[in-house]
Parts: sequence; structure tokens; C-alpha cells
Amino acid sequence: MLLQVEPGLMIWTLVTFVLLLIVLRVVAWKPLLGMLNEREQRIQESLEQADKARQEAQAAAEENREAMTQAQAEAQRAITEGREAAERVAADVRSRAEAEAQQLLQQAQRTIRQEKDQAIQELRNQVADLAILAAGKVLDENLDEGRNRKIVDDFIEGIPGVNRN
Repeated sequence: MLLQVEPGLMIWTLVTFVLLLIVLRVVAWKPLLGMLNEREQRIQESLEQADKARQEAQAAAEENREAMTQAQAEAQRAITEGREAAERVAADVRSRAEAEAQQLLQQAQRTIRQEKDQAIQELRNQVADLAILAAGKVLDENLDEGRNRKIVDDFIEGIPGVNRN
């Protein structure tokens, strides 16, 4: 009995199966297909967004590389300019120091010359005073001071290698 085919039962089973397919198509199949299509669209959009994000990341990475290269170039330029400025300052300081040393040396030479001339003049005056005093004692006569000074000055002028300033 189980294996016996009954045409009425078969028709009802077929009708029930077709009705079940129609109901499933309307109730379950369309929403399932809609959800699958919607999921496929979301996946596609996500892939597009991921691709767009990847492209943006590559562009940002390229911009970062360019910015890094430019920053390194600017840093190198700043270092070079700083080094050149330091060298210029050092050269300027050196030249100022040399000029100041030269000026101090010249001033010291002038001062030495002036003091030497002053010492020679004082020595002449003292020698003249001593010579007048000695001459006055030797002659035992006292000539007037102005005349005595002139005689001694003329004598000193006559000494070779002595210049009177």
C-alpha cells in the first residue's frame, strides 16, 4: 500500500506542491532574493569603498613621501645656510679681532714711541742741567740760564745720531 500510486492523491500533492511554491515565492523567495541582492550591493559598495580608500591611502602615502623629501631638502638647505652663516660670523669675528689686535699694536707702538721721545727729552734736559751745572762750577762763573741752555742745546744737536724733537 505504500507503493501504490493513487492518481487523486498525486494530483492533490502536485497542487499542494505548486501552491506551496507560489506561496514560498511570494512570501520567502522574493525577500530572500531581495536580501541577497541587497547584501551583494553592500558587498560591492564596500569593495568600491575599500578600493577608493586604498587609492586615497596610496595618494596620501605619495604626498607624504613628497613632503618628506621636501622637508629633508629644506632641512639640508637650512643646515647648509646655518653652516655658511656660522662660517661668515667666524670670519667676521676673526677679521674684527685681527683689526682690533692690529689697532692695539699700533697704539702700543705709538705709546712706546711717545714715552721714548719723552724719556729722551727728559734725559736731555737732565744732561743739559748737569752740563750747565758742571760748566758753571768749572768756569766758576755763572752765565745766564737762557744762554747756558742754548749752548747745551747746540752741543747736543751737534752729537751725531741724536735727533732733537
